[in-house]
Amino acid sequence: MGQIVTMLLSVAGALAVTAVLFIGADRTVDSALTRWPAFMACVGAVVGLIAGAVLQHNGWVPRGPAIGGPFSEGWLAIVIGGIAGAALGMATGRGLVPGPDRRIGLEARLRPWVFVGPALLFVTGGLVIPGFRTLFLSFKNGTRGQEAGFTFRYYEEIFTDRTFFSVHGWSSIFTSRLFIVALAAAAVAGIAAWASASRIVGGPLRGKLAQRTMRVLGLAAALLGVAALLGFVESLVREPNRSEIVDVLTVLVSSRVTLVIVGAVAAVLLGGWLSVRLRRGDLELDWGSPTSSLMLALAIGAGIFGVLSTLQGVVWNNIWWVVTVAGLSTVLGLLLAILAERARGERVAKTLIFMPMAISMVGAAVIWDFIYEVQPTGNQTGLLNAILQGLGFQSRGFFINSSMIPWNNFWIMFIMVWIQTGFAMVVLSAAIRAVPEELTEAARVDGANEIQVFWRVVIPQIRPTIIVVVTTLMVIVTKVFDLVKATTNGANRTNVLANEMFDQLRDRNFTSSSAFAVVLLALVLPVMIYNIRRLQSELK
Repeated sequence: MGQIVTMLLSVAGALAVTAVLFIGADRTVDSALTRWPAFMACVGAVVGLIAGAVLQHNGWVPRGPAIGGPFSEGWLAIVIGGIAGAALGMATGRGLVPGPDRRIGLEARLRPWVFVGPALLFVTGGLVIPGFRTLFLSFKNGTRGQEAGFTFRYYEEIFTDRTFFSVHGWSSIFTSRLFIVALAAAAVAGIAAWASASRIVGGPLRGKLAQRTMRVLGLAAALLGVAALLGFVESLVREPNRSEIVDVLTVLVSSRVTLVIVGAVAAVLLGGWLSVRLRRGDLELDWGSPTSSLMLALAIGAGIFGVLSTLQGVVWNNIWWVVTVAGLSTVLGLLLAILAERARGERVAKTLIFMPMAISMVGAAVIWDFIYEVQPTGNQTGLLNAILQGLGFQSRGFFINSSMIPWNNFWIMFIMVWIQTGFAMVVLSAAIRAVPEELTEAARVDGANEIQVFWRVVIPQIRPTIIVVVTTLMVIVTKVFDLVKATTNGANRTNVLANEMFDQLRDRNFTSSSAFAVVLLALVLPVMIYNIRRLQSELK
């Protein structure tokens, strides 16, 4: 209880001091025009306090008795410096009084610094100077950076040690199931883009061919969905963890024959597009249609997942976190924002979805640790494993068993998706409400259905907000630390850069820890630069 009271008093004291300083600075700037001697006295007092602190710190003047806190080394020189500076400033202000125009100009120049100055001072002292210090330390020799000379050894270790970064086995990416799925989705996306454009700008024959093509694609998708559903039902009815339908689908997806067929179809489509482009200059493709856009997103997502689930190392893990959490949180947030707008209890639903944002990362990790918990024998106490056991399936350790590698990472990522989806939903919901109704009504009058209205009108209008949400989540997720530390501590290939940086710092290896911090900054910096440039372009 005493610690809580002390913390509250400290916060209240800091807020009070900040308010006094801010109000005092504002009043001081006001006095530049009406009370010039008082303005100069305040300026002189500030300069005198700084000069007295410097003299006292270096031991050039008597320090006086110590009274604790900021005056633990004495207070005499500081107080004398402030009084002397105020007196000198007052005397200077009485003797030299500039004209009204110069005082008005001085007040106009000082006014912004009352607001911007404290922020710049805080950023400089809390971010810029430590950042340069960390960068400098990452090139120093020795664990504490006290040895002479500079080195790139720590960066070489990060990008040559297979624990941190490895491209070993990269060729297996092109034979993985995810790569086959990505190729198939890309081919379907191209066909759907052509079919959609043909129905809009093509002739009757092209329109009919496009319509039949889309029906075939829809029928194939429906058959695959029904087969997957039947496989799940079969595994429940016959024997858990066994399904001939699922086995056939797995072999179908992972077969080299499927890879050859899908690769050939993709190559033919690409070759046809290039030949038409060379002969006619362009080919109508509607990448904005729902089918082509979703299939293209599926292709990109499956391709990225195929790469990141194959390559090993802490750096790749971090990138996998960024792609997965930022992508899923944004998609789920957008879907929930749409559904919540049509629900009766909209406020209650949004509150419940946003509530995980109020939970700390460690608290969320503890909650989901109980949900994922697995017992070696007997009844399962973890929610998910209890459900699996009730259905007859085998229980599993979602992120503690090495058999789940590399997908054990995903179960930790899902905790952050659960937390951040509420943030994405709230921001995107506000953006959707801000779309002018005149645009959506005009689209409906022109014959567009609800899906087309959303995809062709609403999405383009909220695209800047989507970019803001994605880039914000990318910055947040790049620095992820708490969840990994509280769940696996980096075991079973779940480590991330921030956790490794902490481990190096705990082992008193400051130079190596600084190198990991610089790598983290290098990953975040492009996103920050993009956001700044986009903001500047919008303000022009």
